[in-house]
Amino acid sequence: MSAILDNWLAGRGFPDAVVIDAHIHIGEWPHATTFRNLDEAVRQSVETMDAHGVDAICAQSGGYMWEGHDYRLGNDFLMKVCRRLPDRVIGFLHVNPNDSRKGILNELDRMHDAGFRCIKLINSYQENYPGDGPNLMAVYEYAAKHRMLVFNHAWANAVILKISRLFPETDFIFAHYGEGYNPVLKARQNVHANIWSMGSAGWLDRGIRAVGARKFSMGSDGFLNCLSVGIGPVVFAPISDADKRGILGLNIARLLDKVGALPASLKAKILDSTK
Repeated sequence: MSAILDNWLAGRGFPDAVVIDAHIHIGEWPHATTFRNLDEAVRQSVETMDAHGVDAICAQSGGYMWEGHDYRLGNDFLMKVCRRLPDRVIGFLHVNPNDSRKGILNELDRMHDAGFRCIKLINSYQENYPGDGPNLMAVYEYAAKHRMLVFNHAWANAVILKISRLFPETDFIFAHYGEGYNPVLKARQNVHANIWSMGSAGWLDRGIRAVGARKFSMGSDGFLNCLSVGIGPVVFAPISDADKRGILGLNIARLLDKVGALPASLKAKILDSTK
């Protein structure tokens, strides 16, 4: 029996778990506008989180990450949302590696000064810029120096093995877990996976057996998707409630806390839940 599954099916949410959706996008996209304005983004983000029993989200900017767009505008919008919802939206800044080195470092400084401690990359959508290209290596160096968390849509296994070895104190997260990443997850303590995936039945169960539940964090790729597509695979998985609590929120909370990005209210709730 699983109390987490029973509560979810009964519509009670997660009364005994901290839930953090670690993969959310806020802002405009080429094919859709997630929210029409700041007020709507703030209001509907809260409504969506509350409806799904989610305590907080790790949010990245929307379509401004795509090639040809000014990623600083996406960071600006994200910053405004985070300031309105400091306890519920944890911001992941973005840079485009095709920008100049100076431009990238200036934006990292600007966002770090604004309190951001996490980075989201999507270089595979930006002229397929190499994951170990010189400008991204500068980003990783900055992250290591400033104790920041790095989240990327994807790395090639050989590339992330190299990067994670060069920066062993920095935590790296795959945005879309696939079983092909298991060798990396097993080999590197500082490499983790977000579970948003369209794998075959049992993909999460197999992944947990292969590399352990502590490697995974829940994510929906919302608000493009419903948050339940991230929650469902966890609550229905044939694993212990302790592992479910880890994947639903405690695992990403641990990584966020390491870099000073975990809101104090969430830290307090986690402490209360473990008493």
